[in-house]
Amino acid sequence: MRANRLPAVRGLRWVGEAFLIFRVAPLRQLLLNLVFLVVCTILVALPTFGFVAIWLLFPALMVGPHAIARAAAGGATPPPDLLIAGFRHRLPAQLRMGALFLAAMVVVLAGTALADEGRFAQAVIGRSQLQLNDLQIPELQRAMMVGALLQTLLLGALWYAPLLVAWDGLSAGKAAFFSAVAALINWRAFLAYGATVMLLFGFVLMLALGGAVLFGGSGALQANSALFSVIWTLLPVWFASSYLSYRDVFNPDRGGDGAFEEAPRSPTIPP
Repeated sequence: MRANRLPAVRGLRWVGEAFLIFRVAPLRQLLLNLVFLVVCTILVALPTFGFVAIWLLFPALMVGPHAIARAAAGGATPPPDLLIAGFRHRLPAQLRMGALFLAAMVVVLAGTALADEGRFAQAVIGRSQLQLNDLQIPELQRAMMVGALLQTLLLGALWYAPLLVAWDGLSAGKAAFFSAVAALINWRAFLAYGATVMLLFGFVLMLALGGAVLFGGSGALQANSALFSVIWTLLPVWFASSYLSYRDVFNPDRGGDGAFEEAPRSPTIPP
């Protein structure tokens, strides 16, 4: 197993090339990603148990949308059963990986508790509810910023681990190691990629908010409808770009376009 070091410009191209993947059976991809989104929403809505369940199952859940993107990248119409691909192969390893994700999120919530004495953490696990006015509290704002920063760092380090378990046969520990190494040595590409995704999300969200205003309704309903529509419609593109980044970092010989020179290799250990 090797992780390649890629140039920053590659992060920009992942997003552009993802739209080409989305052109393959776009309606099928939208419907399958809608199912994924609904399942995750239901799990998150369950008080306390939902927090544990979503992160324990997170690695297995994430394999499905990536498998759909991989099939579309090969020019095939993705079959619906790909959505549960992460549960059909190496599930015990995925559950062990889920335990790592859960532990990472516990660390995130512990970090936020230092900023607001646990109020935000209680809301995240479903033991309390936040009102709109609560978002104006400085301590809660600090906790949310700390949570966003820690979650980005920890999830970024573990992001490729479920795919490395499912597609490369690594153990949970080795997958986490190689995922973290890949994120570290490719921080420039990932920074460019993240900035591009954020700009795309913001642009589409503004368009969606404009459309929601035209249809009327309360301000909260307009905002919620626009946010859901943007997340749903961009989800296939986002998973496609994530798959492309995995392919280029770990398997450039499986469909890379050869647009960049042979990348330096990271240290390796046997799988």
